[in-house]
Amino acid sequence: MDLSQTRTASLGFPRPTTIGSYSSLNIAVLPLTFTDLPYRESDHAALHDAMREFKKYFEAMSYGRTIISYQVVALADAVVMPVTARTYGAFGEDIDLERVMRDSLSTASSSLKLASYDMVALEMARSDSVRFWPVAYTNSIETPNGRVGGAVLAGGWQGANWRAIAHEVGHVWLGLEDLYDMTPPPQYDGTFWEYDLMNSFRGSAPELTTWHRFLLGWLDDSQVRCIAATTPRKTTHYLSAVTDRNSFPKMVAKVLSPGRTLVVESRRSRGYDKVNDSVLVYVVDSTRRSGDGPIEAKAELTLNKGRKPRQDRYLIPVGSSIRIEGATIRLVSSSKWGDLVEVTQR
Repeated sequence: MDLSQTRTASLGFPRPTTIGSYSSLNIAVLPLTFTDLPYRESDHAALHDAMREFKKYFEAMSYGRTIISYQVVALADAVVMPVTARTYGAFGEDIDLERVMRDSLSTASSSLKLASYDMVALEMARSDSVRFWPVAYTNSIETPNGRVGGAVLAGGWQGANWRAIAHEVGHVWLGLEDLYDMTPPPQYDGTFWEYDLMNSFRGSAPELTTWHRFLLGWLDDSQVRCIAATTPRKTTHYLSAVTDRNSFPKMVAKVLSPGRTLVVESRRSRGYDKVNDSVLVYVVDSTRRSGDGPIEAKAELTLNKGRKPRQDRYLIPVGSSIRIEGATIRLVSSSKWGDLVEVTQR
């Protein structure tokens, strides 16, 4: 969840101002301890494990094009918070993030040199009774130790969860939006099932979409097949699975209207995804706000005639072809490595 007030997330261009480049991140991870929620050695060990997975994830999503550096602050340097976790609202679904940030960063030891990092991740102890949602703050923060580029906060029932941390860092570092649909609340994962970590950090398909990787410069231009009005009426494209690090094409894109783009990509059950193999067809709508379902799944294309649509709040059609606003996308053939798709324009 993004609580930014100044730096606005975006699914389009121009990209929002970030804390640095998309090719590197240096993050300080700061444990917080409270009288009613003490931070323990077991929490610290679990946090170290989580950050190792956090690093692996982003380096895989970027196909090795980004370098993640992090420093988990020593347990002896955990910040002793001045009031109880309950006072900050940690035992409810919403927490006073700004107050937690202000108190923790002003209390942290100056020897930590927090301003030398791009951002900070604040972590509370694990506890199923602490139910606040992980949150991100994308404004820069002035501290007694200098200015910090932004912060994320996690813990409690989502303590030491690398996915929760990575989702929130996606807001602060990469300027990405929440893809889930909160209309009507409290519905989540509404228009895009469990695809993409920025949609569902608890889901079974956390690999970032090719659209996100394209925005972040993690795909070469040659890996994006653009269909324009001048493109021949019928074209055929090979798409390599999004999980695989190679130089093959990964995405077909066609602008439907200002701010709306049709995207086609190949998903496989490997890497971080545990999904049925398919060609995922979706529409990116950069005119929709974060949390209003800015990406809408249109189809999962497969040659498996026995596949049934997912029984979810939002039904994703399953078949070998789909027609969307004058364009027909047809799956021609599939292998374990990728798919051959045909796109016909009206």
